[in-house]
Amino acid sequence: MFWNKKIFDPSEGIVVEVVDVEQARRWYSEKLGLSYSSKDVAEEEATIVLGYSERDDPVIYLCAVDGNQRADAQPGRPPILFAKKVESAHEYLSGRGVAVGPLQSDSGGNRFFRFTDLEGNEMEVCQDS
Repeated sequence: MFWNKKIFDPSEGIVVEVVDVEQARRWYSEKLGLSYSSKDVAEEEATIVLGYSERDDPVIYLCAVDGNQRADAQPGRPPILFAKKVESAHEYLSGRGVAVGPLQSDSGGNRFFRFTDLEGNEMEVCQDS
């Protein structure tokens, strides 16, 4: 069954800045099905790695930021997660209560959609070619 498989390509890890690393770790683990995290979060920890297992490449790096101070993100250019089947990834996330946008195609024919995490960070999921 699809739900037990790796949905996102772990070779293309992304960085996500969050205010509450522990809360974000729980959310990403639950919603994206990432069962591995690098360590328990302590107050002094700024980064945690999430993935499918310790042997796989990381899918997401959660980096703590103070308050709502975020690095200079480029508007309209969210981090991109790659999936082998973008339609299945869309169904998987929406079935877990994630706010997902519609499936789209760009001028090059790439299929993608965007979703928002618990802190309002926008990400894109694109079909892995």
